[in-house]
Amino acid sequence: MKVAASTPERLVIEDRPWLLWLVFFGMGATTLFSAVAGQVDGAVKTVFVGALGLGILWVGWKFTPLQRFVFDRPSETFTHHVHRLNGAESWERPLSEIRRAADEGHWNEGARLQRVTLLTTDGRHPLESGFSGTSRTRVIHAINEWLGVT
Repeated sequence: MKVAASTPERLVIEDRPWLLWLVFFGMGATTLFSAVAGQVDGAVKTVFVGALGLGILWVGWKFTPLQRFVFDRPSETFTHHVHRLNGAESWERPLSEIRRAADEGHWNEGARLQRVTLLTTDGRHPLESGFSGTSRTRVIHAINEWLGVT
């Protein structure tokens, strides 16, 4: 997740998980291809390996979309764009509903995982579907600075 553009009128943050795409789609396609090409012995193993490949591809599709977050002062909106292989979705909300960005942390086996979450007047709006070990402090600081919150 990185700040792609920052001006007084507009802040654009993008999340392009290239490494996860390579891992999930590479493993899923390879596993599925081995089942379809007959490189697995036995019908039960072939069905299992094929289902495993499809499952890996589904996880990649579901949890690694291209995301773009646009904070726009002229239109006074925040837009959350999600792009997947089969289409795109967008959500909009007024900037006036966004109070600040926060680190939603989670401890897992001694490691701190985090994700960026917008605190709004009616709850929370997570910008990521999962937690990451990569620091999100720069992005959180950029959002809060752009919103004028310290």
